[in-house]
Amino acid sequence: MLRHKLSLFKFLIYNIVTLIDVKGENMRFTKEQAVDTIIRCGKEYKEKLNNTKILVIYRDREINETDAIEILFRPSNFQHLTGVMLVDRNGKIKQGRSIEFYKRCISNPFITKEEILFKDDGTTPLKLSALPALMDLTKITKICGNYNNSKKDLVADAIVGGVSFALAVSKYENSSNEYFPRSALLEDIRNLVDNASQVLAIFQKPIADKGKYKMIRYVAKGVTISNVELPSKIRDAIEL
Repeated sequence: MLRHKLSLFKFLIYNIVTLIDVKGENMRFTKEQAVDTIIRCGKEYKEKLNNTKILVIYRDREINETDAIEILFRPSNFQHLTGVMLVDRNGKIKQGRSIEFYKRCISNPFITKEEILFKDDGTTPLKLSALPALMDLTKITKICGNYNNSKKDLVADAIVGGVSFALAVSKYENSSNEYFPRSALLEDIRNLVDNASQVLAIFQKPIADKGKYKMIRYVAKGVTISNVELPSKIRDAIEL
């Protein structure tokens, strides 16, 4: 019993220390681990999210009406979600290379530890720790809400997620309901939103698909989406 408690204690300490940053270079998150996580998640991102859009249908808690947001996942979004910067052989940051970065994460020549740099603000280890959970976004998202601006370093318009994971998203300019992913966090979404609203259903389709959403990824327990009173903008966008 004592041995079991000591093992559990060591496990908890390890995971706490993993999230402690020292000038951007986490003591437990080495560059080798970072590259491994980035490449592994890059391949999953390609399989599950890349060049797709998800429609998150939720019941607004404040006004008790059904609404939705669309989140678009492009190749150019992946680098920012990792929290690392791409550098040349002299250590100079390569700006505007997000597409190149993503391609190097999913095919040869793969990105190497010598080509990445952790950010000085300490967010890189936090983002990398949350990155694997992002790949199962459509499975774990149960709540949606407007961002409450509780974090000084986080810029976002809305948050989707659950009690142990949150994805911060920002709205595209000149768009009413299209968003892009900004930051993944291993946090309780209820601490980050003003109105924690229940997600009723999640649909997904390729960005290039101009037709209706047909692929259902999630439906809340006890909910029959065809029986939900939906505004015309949502009903016209889905096929049941």
